Amino acid sequence: MFESEIYIKAVKETLPSEIVKKFTDTMLSIEKRSVLHWTEHCTECAMPACFKTCDLYSPRIDGKCQRFVQGIEYIPIESIGKINILKIYFKQWGVLESQGNHFLQDMEKVMRIEEKDIKLSSFVHLPWPNAVKKKLAKKRYGVKKKQVIEQQQLPGPMPDGFLVEIYNPSEKKILVNLTLRNEDEKYRKIPFQYLLKLEPGYNKELIPFDEIDKRIKTDLKFRISLTPDNLSPDVPLYFGLLEFVQLKNKENASNKSKKVKCVVWDLDHTLWKGVLMESKPEHLILKPDIKTIIEEIEQRGIINSIASKNYHEQAIEALKFFDLESYFIYPKISWGPKSQAIKQIAKDLNIGLDTLLFIDDSPFERKEVNENLPQVKVMDALDYSLLLELEEMNVPVTEEAKSRKKMYLEESQRKSISDQFDGEYFDFLKSCNITLELLDFRTEFEDRVYELTQRTNQMNFSGNRYEKEDIKRIAQDRNLDVYVLKATDIFGDYGIIGLGIIQKDENRLIDLMFSCRIQSKRVEHAFITFCLEKYGKNMDFFVTYKRTDKNKFSAQVFMDFGFLQASEENGIQNLTFPKDKEILNDGIIKIKMDILHEN
Repeated sequence: MFESEIYIKAVKETLPSEIVKKFTDTMLSIEKRSVLHWTEHCTECAMPACFKTCDLYSPRIDGKCQRFVQGIEYIPIESIGKINILKIYFKQWGVLESQGNHFLQDMEKVMRIEEKDIKLSSFVHLPWPNAVKKKLAKKRYGVKKKQVIEQQQLPGPMPDGFLVEIYNPSEKKILVNLTLRNEDEKYRKIPFQYLLKLEPGYNKELIPFDEIDKRIKTDLKFRISLTPDNLSPDVPLYFGLLEFVQLKNKENASNKSKKVKCVVWDLDHTLWKGVLMESKPEHLILKPDIKTIIEEIEQRGIINSIASKNYHEQAIEALKFFDLESYFIYPKISWGPKSQAIKQIAKDLNIGLDTLLFIDDSPFERKEVNENLPQVKVMDALDYSLLLELEEMNVPVTEEAKSRKKMYLEESQRKSISDQFDGEYFDFLKSCNITLELLDFRTEFEDRVYELTQRTNQMNFSGNRYEKEDIKRIAQDRNLDVYVLKATDIFGDYGIIGLGIIQKDENRLIDLMFSCRIQSKRVEHAFITFCLEKYGKNMDFFVTYKRTDKNKFSAQVFMDFGFLQASEENGIQNLTFPKDKEILNDGIIKIKMDILHEN
C-alpha cells in the first residue's frame, strides 16, 4: 500500500515491455508477502515546527510537507491481477518510508487488501470541504498505520527476505540508502543499512531476513526508509515490490551441505520413549546411546537445543531426572509452533537457519518446520543413531570448539542483562567493559585461525579460505602484520574471534574476518579504528574488500567510517581512507596490544 489517502493519481504511462515483464515475473515468484504502507517523509523533518521555519515546506491536504514533486503516482499494470508501480520524483531531502511489518499473507488476499484501500481512499478524495478532507485523510492514515503495527505481532512463517524492486530510467547509476531502524531509543543507534546501487534499467535485491534480524529487533517496532543520494528532481524512480516476501521456489541444495552449528531436539518419542504429560519421568525410557550422542555433539562444538510442546517446568524436571538439562542451550518448551521456537533459537544463537538441524518423531511437526523454515535441515527421530555420521556434522574439533557451549551460556547472560538494561544499547556495551586484545600469531592459534577462516562467511571481508600451510606462510611473511583478535568482557571470554592482515608496503588491510559471535558489539569498528590510527595518520590507508552475497551487509562498517571506493575489478573493491579524514572512535571497546606489535 501507499499513501492513497493523500495521493490517488493513476498515470497512463507505457513502460518498456522488458521492464513490465521483470515486474510481472517477480510477482509470479512470490508465495506470500507483507503489506507495508509507504509514505512520504523528509530526512530533516522536525514537524510541526519546520512547517513555519523551513523554506522548502509545501503543504499537502493533511498539512504535512510534500517532499515528492508530484506526490506518489501509480501506474496500474493489468498483466496478472493488478500491479501498481509507484512513480516518484524525489525533491531535496525526500524519503520513502514505512512502518515495519514482516507478517506474511497470501498474494490473492494482499491484492484484495490493496484494491480495497484504493476504493476507500477514493471516498477521501471526493469534493469535500478542505477541513473534512484533511480529517478523513488523517483518519485513514492512522487506521492503516495501526493495522501494520498490529500485524507485526501476529505469528506466521518467516520471510525469506526483504525484496526491493526499482526501475531506474536514467543512463546513470543511482545510489539509494535502505535503512531499517528500531523506534526504541535503546536500539536506534544500530540500524540495518545497505546501499543499493541502481544500474540503468530494472534492479532487484533480496536482503535475507536473517541478516536484518541480526542487526535490529524485528519483534519490536521499526521503520524502513529508502533515501536517494543526490537524485535530480527531474529523474523519477519506479518502485515495484518493497515488501518482506516468501518465495515459491527456493534453491536449498547448498543448505543441505552446510555444516550444522545447532541440533534442535524434540522430547517425547525423540529423546525418550513415552509422553511426558502421560507419565512421570521415572516411567519414561531414555533412547539407547542418546546421552553419548548428545555429549559427542557438544565435544564437536555443536550446540544442543530443544523445541518441544510440553509444560516447561515439567520438561525441565524430566531433563534433570536424566541428567541432561546442562547440555541444552536456549530450550524452547511451550505450546506454540515449533517453527517459531526454532526461529528464536537461531536468533538467540546468532546463527543462520541453514545451520540448524531439527529432529522430531512427528511427520506433522517436521512438515510444519519444513514449510515455514525451509532452510532448516529436518531428520526423522527414527534415524537419530545416524546423526554423528552425517557429513554436515563432520566439523573440525578444536579447543575453542569444545568451549563453545560455555561461550553461548555467557552470551545468554549478556542478552538477559541487555534486555533489562535501562538505557541505550551503546551505554550497555560500555558497561560490559569489552576488551579487544591484538595478538601476534603463534603456533598455538593455528587450529582456531584455520577454523575461523573455514567457518566465517558473513564477516569475512576477503572471502579467503586458508589451509594450514597458507596460515604458516602468512605468519612468516615479514611484509605482513598479522593480528589474531581475542575479546573478553565482564561476562567471560569470547576466545579468538578474528583475524586481520596488513600488507605494510601498500599500507593496506588485505584480510579481515570476525566470528559472528561479536556481531553488533562494535568490535569490528574498534579494530578498524586501531588500524586507521596506527597506519593511516600520515598516509592514505587502503582496504581490499571482496564483495560476496554473504558479507555485503556486514560491509556497512566501511561506510560507517567513510571509506571511498577507488576502483572495482572482478568483484574486488579497492577502498581508500584519506589521511586527512577524521577517524571514527566511539570509545566503546578497549584495545590491549600484544607486546611484539607495540614494538
